[in-house]
Amino acid sequence: MKVQVGRGILTQVLQKVQSITEKKTGMPILFNTLLQASAEQTLDFSATDLELSLWTRMECRVEVPGSSTVTARKLLEIVRELPDENIILEQLPNEKLLIQSGRSRFELSTIPADDFPHMNFYTDADFFKCDASVLKNALSKTLYAVPVEDDPFSIAGLYWHRLESGAVRFVSSDGHRLACYGMPEDSFTEVDLGRGIIIPRKGVQEILKVLEKEEDVSLALHENCLILKTPDTVLSIQLLEMEFPDYQLIIPEERPFSFLVERETFFHALKRVAVLTNQKWRHVRFIIDSGALELEAGNPEVGNASDAVDIEYEGDSFTVAFNIKYVMDTVQAMESPQVQFEWVDQFHGGVFVSPDDAGYLSLIMPMVV
Repeated sequence: MKVQVGRGILTQVLQKVQSITEKKTGMPILFNTLLQASAEQTLDFSATDLELSLWTRMECRVEVPGSSTVTARKLLEIVRELPDENIILEQLPNEKLLIQSGRSRFELSTIPADDFPHMNFYTDADFFKCDASVLKNALSKTLYAVPVEDDPFSIAGLYWHRLESGAVRFVSSDGHRLACYGMPEDSFTEVDLGRGIIIPRKGVQEILKVLEKEEDVSLALHENCLILKTPDTVLSIQLLEMEFPDYQLIIPEERPFSFLVERETFFHALKRVAVLTNQKWRHVRFIIDSGALELEAGNPEVGNASDAVDIEYEGDSFTVAFNIKYVMDTVQAMESPQVQFEWVDQFHGGVFVSPDDAGYLSLIMPMVV
């Protein structure tokens, strides 16, 4: 195998595949990306962690077709530092991959392409066109509440399902907070969600990376996999085979009290008082009164902070505390100029909604301080 490629496009492709390769594994081959050079003047890259698999293609000058595998991370680090745009990749007889640009020369150890795990991208599945901006919006508004790791009380995945009414919802929860984004009945009508699917956290992150730069996107569900396809990339995600809890039970149907606040003003006030919080002392106290919301935070080891913002509220005083990071994540996910906070009492979760985006809802459980 011998090819000539441009540094810019090669960097972009390697950034895609490097994020898929497994960081912690007993299988060295999973650190590698599979390179396949074709006489049709294309170079294919594939990567997998056995749960997520990605294939992508770029055009280049192929002098000798062939294939090999090489560590994705080191190849990316080398390419980023090369001085010239033109790069030569050549498989050497000593099981090394030569990377050459100008007077710079590197040799990386390779593993034979035949040792690379088989990947099925189900390209013959029934794909349907997807509005990339709509999917990106729904995923980005709910990803933040997906737990980083599984624990007995939460699922490290995002639940995508259809209600009996036909409406579609994207839901995530780490047991302390919940994010929900709803869409009308005519959304994603081509996909059969069945009882719902759960996309693992890493899968959601990789979908968002693809959607960041692509608009021509198709989706398919096949054999417990979600497949996303663009003209030059295919991403296959193994779905979690778990039962998502009935999250609707914790969302109060009746929320008799509420206030309205300017989102930017609210967020910056939270950001200011958060300076004196830490992992141990991470609460913010909402002191709600007619026309004003006072925020109190801090810790006894450093000091205390308070700030206040104007709100649209007329009613009795009420005090409740939340994890300040959870509140900031929620407000940051919103795009509307205002935030509406709704509550029942200090024992039920507080609900944040967006007046200009009826589909968005976030619930945060209160803290005892």
